[in-house]
Amino acid sequence: MVNAGVLDGKQCVETIDDMFKVVGEGDYLMGGLNEHEHGQRIYFPVEKRFPRMPVAGPDRRFMAMIAYLGGKFNICAAKWYGSNIENPKRGLPRSVLLVILNDVETGEPIALMSANLLSAMRTGAVPAVGAKYLASKNAKTIAVIGAGVIGRATISCMNAALPGLEKAIVYDLVRSKSESFCTQMSKELCFEFNVASCVEEAVRAADVITIATAGTIAPVFKKEWFKSNAYIVSQGTANIPDELFLSSQIIFDDIKMHRAWKEEEDRIPEEEAAKRLGFPGHAVFRLCDIGKMEASGLADLGEIACGKKPGRTNERQRFILIVGGLPVEDAAWGFAVYSNARILGLGQELLLWDEPQWI
Repeated sequence: MVNAGVLDGKQCVETIDDMFKVVGEGDYLMGGLNEHEHGQRIYFPVEKRFPRMPVAGPDRRFMAMIAYLGGKFNICAAKWYGSNIENPKRGLPRSVLLVILNDVETGEPIALMSANLLSAMRTGAVPAVGAKYLASKNAKTIAVIGAGVIGRATISCMNAALPGLEKAIVYDLVRSKSESFCTQMSKELCFEFNVASCVEEAVRAADVITIATAGTIAPVFKKEWFKSNAYIVSQGTANIPDELFLSSQIIFDDIKMHRAWKEEEDRIPEEEAAKRLGFPGHAVFRLCDIGKMEASGLADLGEIACGKKPGRTNERQRFILIVGGLPVEDAAWGFAVYSNARILGLGQELLLWDEPQWI
């Protein structure tokens, strides 16, 4: 995967931009009868039923994210993963991922690939694609809240999308993570990286803010910390005040997926609340439900990418992009990396049969 270019931020941003253009035209499908589910997951019980059966907990899940992506891609894909927030204590990534690509006509598997880097890069590319359409043309400083894998992928892709970036300010609850992040990424990207002592310090200085945090402790933000023309990306757990949402233009990666997510979470009874993963768009839907925000004013990144709705039109606009993660992103970037591998002669053939035994 590395030799096939999975860490190529420039190609990844171009691929995900092309994907959003296809999504904006509607040539895609995701799981469920509503065609927009984030994924199909196993709901573990709140209390243990059998000695070895897992129970619900923070980011404890097995999930299949399935999609068809049309346009120039014309591919079906599934990302399958298990996730446990305790995994780093075992020396493992929080989530362990695989992607499989399938022929859309025959259903035959085309490729099976390791997907941790693939998933991180496609996640990081979405804020970067958003930056092309929503960030200030004069953006020079980016705040990275959360010095983890997604933060690393995001800044790599942002560097490809915003060549005018001059400085990154990084904040993480664990200062040593911020320090090692800055040391490594400054060498890779060749511009200035600084460690912030608090969230406020990072945010106040930034034209672009990416929030890629996970876990039980969510960073808290205040409206007055943000520039009036900032571009903000929420792709993790964060306490964003209503005042900031109400004074910004809200863009979703795919609002239909977030609505389907809301419907799924709403069906979980309160006594089983531990089963809820939460979803990034919940605060915006709450503001719509209580009449403080008009749903008609919300937009999808795909609509902007394909020209159906405008992006930034002046330097007085502040945008918040809410990212949930679309299965079509795995299809797009997986297909691009697979295509690279074919050209480079990488990978090995997995023989299912010489001839099928039964037809």
